[in-house]
Amino acid sequence: MSYIDQTLCTGCKTCLLFCPDDAIDYHDGKSSIDPKVCTLCGCCDDRCPSGALQPLTELTDLQIFQQAFGNPRGSKVTGGNAGRGGKEIKTLDVKPTLKPDHISICLDMGRPGVGLYLRDAEKIITALIAVGMEFLEGDFPLATIIPDRTTGKFRPDCLDLHMHSLLAEGVFHKSKLPAVLKAVLEVSQEIDTVFCPGLILPVDENIDNEALRCLDDLGIPRPIRSKINVGLGKPYPPDLSKLPPL
Repeated sequence: MSYIDQTLCTGCKTCLLFCPDDAIDYHDGKSSIDPKVCTLCGCCDDRCPSGALQPLTELTDLQIFQQAFGNPRGSKVTGGNAGRGGKEIKTLDVKPTLKPDHISICLDMGRPGVGLYLRDAEKIITALIAVGMEFLEGDFPLATIIPDRTTGKFRPDCLDLHMHSLLAEGVFHKSKLPAVLKAVLEVSQEIDTVFCPGLILPVDENIDNEALRCLDDLGIPRPIRSKINVGLGKPYPPDLSKLPPL
């Protein structure tokens, strides 16, 4: 995260060109960063021709979390993935994390240029957990601010944090799909950001799955695009402890 040294700012507005979140204001010939809107993405770093953009040297734990997800170059916090973190979806065809008769869901919240506040992310996650979604096993980036996975409630002190975007993944029995979709429709009317849920499930040669028929019952259009893992990977054994050492 940076701040703008007002004694060095010449009012050239160069920094405004690099901020994807409109977090830099311009008044009376000077630029300044709104800390409530800034996502700590670092896109404006080293962009000021007069050197007015200065880095903050001491960050709180929440600012470090925010910076890790906002940095387009990725970080250790996000598992090495740039931005939002999460990679379970891409490996479900080789990892024994998706049980038979279960469906996984990807909760893609916010977008650079739109952003989201964590209070909206909490609304989405708690709504789906209430109807039967569970987090996939193992560590995931959001775990650092969700102390209780059974409720999905976030740390109270982080709800006003502004983020580029977030990604969370959950799983539920296929019989709960209608309730999950209804919850998605309801919570989408309560949030102030963009929200793209994605279903992860096996399909037949016609790109169909019996569970998807509830989309028709609920009046939800069938998806016209998808990402397909073609199953060329060698599946991990159910007992991961038996994997050979790297």
